[in-house]
Amino acid sequence: MPISVSVPMVLLPDAAAAGSLFSAPVSGVAVLVALVTVGWVVRAVHSWRRLRHVPGPALARWSSLWMVKRLSSGRFHEAMCDVMEEYGPLVRIGPNELTCSDPDVLRHMSAARSLYTKGEFYETGRIIPGYDNIVTQRDDVKHKALRAQMTNAYRGTSAFAYEDGVDRQILQLIFLIDNKYISEPGSLRPMDLAAKIQFFTLDVISDVSFGAPFGFLTEDKDLFQYNEINASAVPVMNMLQAMPWLSNVVYRWPLRLALPSDGDSVGFGRLMGVAKSYVDARLRSGSKPNPDMLQSFIESGMSHSDLIQHMFVQIVAGSITTSAAIRHTLLALLTTPASLSRLQTELAALNLPLSQVIPAPTAESLPYLSAVVLEGLRMWPPTTGLGCKQVPPGGDIICGVHVPGGTQVGHNFSGMMRAREIWGEDGGVFWPERWLEMDEQERKEREAVVELAFGSGRFRCLGRRLAGVEVGKGVAELVRRFDFAVVEPQRPMKSESGVFWLGSDFWVRVTRRL
Repeated sequence: MPISVSVPMVLLPDAAAAGSLFSAPVSGVAVLVALVTVGWVVRAVHSWRRLRHVPGPALARWSSLWMVKRLSSGRFHEAMCDVMEEYGPLVRIGPNELTCSDPDVLRHMSAARSLYTKGEFYETGRIIPGYDNIVTQRDDVKHKALRAQMTNAYRGTSAFAYEDGVDRQILQLIFLIDNKYISEPGSLRPMDLAAKIQFFTLDVISDVSFGAPFGFLTEDKDLFQYNEINASAVPVMNMLQAMPWLSNVVYRWPLRLALPSDGDSVGFGRLMGVAKSYVDARLRSGSKPNPDMLQSFIESGMSHSDLIQHMFVQIVAGSITTSAAIRHTLLALLTTPASLSRLQTELAALNLPLSQVIPAPTAESLPYLSAVVLEGLRMWPPTTGLGCKQVPPGGDIICGVHVPGGTQVGHNFSGMMRAREIWGEDGGVFWPERWLEMDEQERKEREAVVELAFGSGRFRCLGRRLAGVEVGKGVAELVRRFDFAVVEPQRPMKSESGVFWLGSDFWVRVTRRL
């Protein structure tokens, strides 16, 4: 039987006062810690029970740390392939997060009449705290209205033709390489192809958006330290992917003071300032309309703040994803000589003059170029983020498993694009010929799977057509005009995946072909 012993304590008045001052706060902190701990345990157990029937890594059942570690590793695409191989098409990767690699499920979640909505992660992409854009808007009605305002510009049905802007920047890229980076026998002028491709996509999107490029290619440098700051921001985005609730902390004072603003001289804030200056200039009385995307948005009735937000969004989102697609496709060609030679032979048969850029319809009609582009997109989907959708309140059956409402279901693009059930045993190999050997129906079905990398239904990427033009024409013109040799074959390019791909140090030796 436990014995309780009471020991009297005599304190001087001052000491007693000090004891009362310190014991209360210490007790309060202890109680608070205990309550927080109990609350976390209760919540963790509840989360575990809700999805305990879905397979996945043990740590992911209890904590977001599994996802944080994989997102921070720079090899997130490999982690997604690995969990699909080990656990199947539906995998638990967090307390309330699943990932799915079944194409039919991904289409179902985004279908026109689907009850799924965008997941919590999308809110972390707000440019202005409390204000949504086409990416962050989770309300279906408002999202549909925004898409309606933007659709004409992306379809090219407005007064401008965006292919002209792509051609201008392709010629500028060729001019830069021709005049600065051609190596001769006995001399080496190494060029970081990853950086030049990023410059190209940034100048394309600014050209078609505002009617004038930023000038990355003309200056041949990282203007506004954009690429540098973009790379430093990705770890934050990775953390928000795993724990979206952190955005509620980031957007509060005083941390919100550190967010980009249009008054910054570098990085995202500088781009916001540039977008604002173009919008303000175009809205001034007496300004001359230009045949570009900005004008199309203005004519659709967008507000001033919406114009600034959406011009910024398309610059960032459009340049990051498209540059990743071009980089990876070029790297695959440079390391697969037979594929590169076959593509160059197909392009040479066109007999186009150097002054002419291959027209988009011609590029799309070339069988092997089309196969190369599709294979590049399949092997390395332009985005590796999850793009979670939220299960409707009544729950749903996914891959034969009941998933409760409120669960976040991510798109496992990386796993889906290499799944043996879809692509066969060689799904992890870059082999454009697979597209030429399929019959018409099979190719149609497989192309539809690759297209899922750009979303589908209500959430299909509005810039898909523009991205296709950039990738097809960009890859074709570079390999048609130049030969590239990787400077360091053992480390051809630094490539990291998280929410987005980051690429750098793609050093090549360039010589002219024509």
